[in-house]
Amino acid sequence: MRTKFRQTWPLKVIASKHFVPTFLGLLITCGFYLANLYKPQAIEQLGNLLFDKFQQAAPRTYDPLKNPVRIIDIDNESLNKLGQWPWPRTTIAKLNDRLSQAGAGVIAYDIVFSEADRTSPENMIDVFKTNPNSKGGGFENLSALTQHDEILANSFFKSNVVAGFFFTRDVNESIPKAGGFSWSGTSPKNSIVDFGGAISSIPILEKKVTSHAFISLNPGADGIIRKAPLIARIEDNYYRSLSLEALRVVQGAQTVIVRSSSGSGELADSDTKNPKVSRIQVGAFELPTTPTGELQVYFSKPVPERYIPAWKILSNDIPMSDWADRIAGHIVFIGTGADGLKDLKNTPMRKAEPGVLVHAQAVEQIINGQFLKRPYWVQVVELSSILIFGIFLAFCLPRLGARAGFLLGTLTTVLVYFASWIAFKDYQFLLNPVYPLLAILFIYIVVTVSSFYLTESERSRIRNSFGMYLSPTMVKRVTEDPSQLTLGGEERNMTILFLDIRGFSKISESMQPTEITTFLNIFLTPMTDILQENFATIDKYIGDAIVAFWNAPLDDNQHEQNAVQSVTQMLKSLSELNEKYSNQDEIKWPENVSVGIGLNTGICCVGNLGSKQRFSYSMIGDAANLAARIEGLTKQYKVSVLIGNETAKALPDFAILEADLIQVVGRETPERIFILAGETYEASLPSYSTLRDKHKLFLNAYRAQDWNNANALIPALKTLSTPFEFSGYYDVMAERIKTYRVSPPPSDWGGIYVATSK
Repeated sequence: MRTKFRQTWPLKVIASKHFVPTFLGLLITCGFYLANLYKPQAIEQLGNLLFDKFQQAAPRTYDPLKNPVRIIDIDNESLNKLGQWPWPRTTIAKLNDRLSQAGAGVIAYDIVFSEADRTSPENMIDVFKTNPNSKGGGFENLSALTQHDEILANSFFKSNVVAGFFFTRDVNESIPKAGGFSWSGTSPKNSIVDFGGAISSIPILEKKVTSHAFISLNPGADGIIRKAPLIARIEDNYYRSLSLEALRVVQGAQTVIVRSSSGSGELADSDTKNPKVSRIQVGAFELPTTPTGELQVYFSKPVPERYIPAWKILSNDIPMSDWADRIAGHIVFIGTGADGLKDLKNTPMRKAEPGVLVHAQAVEQIINGQFLKRPYWVQVVELSSILIFGIFLAFCLPRLGARAGFLLGTLTTVLVYFASWIAFKDYQFLLNPVYPLLAILFIYIVVTVSSFYLTESERSRIRNSFGMYLSPTMVKRVTEDPSQLTLGGEERNMTILFLDIRGFSKISESMQPTEITTFLNIFLTPMTDILQENFATIDKYIGDAIVAFWNAPLDDNQHEQNAVQSVTQMLKSLSELNEKYSNQDEIKWPENVSVGIGLNTGICCVGNLGSKQRFSYSMIGDAANLAARIEGLTKQYKVSVLIGNETAKALPDFAILEADLIQVVGRETPERIFILAGETYEASLPSYSTLRDKHKLFLNAYRAQDWNNANALIPALKTLSTPFEFSGYYDVMAERIKTYRVSPPPSDWGGIYVATSK
């Protein structure tokens, strides 16, 4: 069981780190699925704003020849020419008569005449009497004049007029006469907006109009009107809107048919206990509605041809023929667009447009069949897209990298957005992309953040577990890609270091185990710091020995130089340790700790080496074996550092002297080894130049078997090499010359020394 766990734990870690992000992604998907069912106001408002932008980019097409709707605008210019509002009812009557004479199909007033005309003769008698020049009388004949409201009522009676009234939330007795409705399916009473009362025109006018309708509009929470209510109620009394009633009257239709969701014939809400409004039919026109009986207004861009200023209709200087063709047979709405009359509304197209425009545009799109539609299946598409994209991203994002995940999130976002845009632009479907887009956004953020957190947690665990064994660079590679914890290797040109404490066996004999442990920890810690600061990878610790290498796992173009710099810094650090701990009693420290270091460069196989049960990042190869042999030779040559030939070739600026041409144990090919006398600074010293030149003369004489000249140079060389701390080397060579005097090597010797021990 233990072996199986060791083999599979990386896979388990990789699999488990996907679970939490995937679960969170699925949870967010479910959250937005439910949100789409319950329609929170904040998200719905985002959808409204997006559809506003869609309308601005692709407004409804306006064709004057196909839009028999006109607006008589009581605008600022009309007030300037005809006087402030309210105008006398005789002026309104004249306006109404001229429109009727021009052949208007129906005249719909987005105005409520809720008070008697204050300028009517009977109302002006008391006003005239207060005039200082009235002399208290002479106005009785005014009461014989026809009342202005009666004049307007007679004008209404001779025309097809739809008068407007306001709904109020307050309960009052001014309840207008209900309109005629027919119901297809169960009555959607609970879905239709209920009001408490109304403010209507005065009775004398109310009795003479063809019909009356409500003009109340319901702006959204942001004050923008996007929907035109078509039906509303006061308790059990149902009423038609100005736009719907004008369309009914102009067609001569007797009633309006309201189809509820239970009787629409669509596979929508089959609940007969609480049905919604589905469609409304008025005469020859059938139009889709919202569940509350509103029309989603599809606005056109601002069109001046839709308006005729009221003053032009009333002007005696402008012949009727100039504008009659724009009125004949048309549905004519009369409204106030002047700034001070407080009937300016905000629409998706622009701010401060006349409220009557909403009624007019509603009729226009009904006649032309240009509807913004949201049938029952649209929500099915939205819910499906939330599930499809949410589940897809929840499973894919944790398994992708940051770049691929960003591209996938961007692609799905663009796909959802443009699907909604095409649905609107080409088919006028209100396919709300906000829910799936928010789901995608939240899933991307949460999954990415949670994946990052879990990945960093996993990396932290790996760092904690392996940081004591691998170099920081190797730990970094493993944490970024745990799959590297598998067997295998690669060939690389590397510089290898072997370090060993001299006389460690004798040192350990004089110490207790805990003292040895303390000593090694104090010694190895700064040595390891130096190696890692110079980009080395610690291969292993073997008791008192350190094995390290450069140029793996990461590339190091200066691995030979970094290795030599590490060696010089380690020797300096060892000197500081000896000085620090030699004069204290708390920690047992050998009298004078010294080391032997071997460096060599060559091709090795480096990677995760070992068995399936246990492996480590290490290297093997002839170059590594030779480095170990070179380190062993430091004791024979009485130097601290020896360097292989390939390493020395890469260090032309360092203070390096050839030590010998040696055939090490277990290797037939001889190797040139070198003494590290110092770094580039030492190489520039005049004393080193003198030493180097005499050392070359020594080696030439030695290899030529000129023992007398070689031996004669040794005393001077010992003196010159003392500052560079390898004078013992010449003692070794003097002993070797003494031996060769007795037993000379063969004539074809070539200076090769055959080592007899490691």
